[in-house]
Amino acid sequence: MTVFMIPFMILQLGFAPLTLDDGHTIKAVFVKQGSIVESSGWMIKTGDIADIQASLTGNSCLIRLSEIKQDFESEIRLTQSRCAERIQVIKKDLDESEALNKYLKSELEKERSHSKNLLIGSIVGGVVLTATSLYFGLK
Repeated sequence: MTVFMIPFMILQLGFAPLTLDDGHTIKAVFVKQGSIVESSGWMIKTGDIADIQASLTGNSCLIRLSEIKQDFESEIRLTQSRCAERIQVIKKDLDESEALNKYLKSELEKERSHSKNLLIGSIVGGVVLTATSLYFGLK
């Protein structure tokens, strides 16, 4: 309930305290829409902008960089794990294809040897039949 009251309290006071990383506090004045600007917002003095800039070039930039680095490293780890999962699926498919290829090669060799045996048998059978028919035909 009190969280919802904070914006109204700030509007009543007319300013909002902004605390920087180094502990420096800036009081920004609230300006309503139509008074001097097109939209409502907080007006910060020129000197306070220099304090904000000094704070940004200090620790807060390092903190922001560390957040960006952590997000980047997290995304890299996530991407690597997804790639590893995909690679495992591809490796499994390749292993299955390799096993099938070996099986088909062995079956092909069996068929080739069987085909050679049939060819030799048919040649021998043809020679025997030809010789038998010539023998009985000339007799």
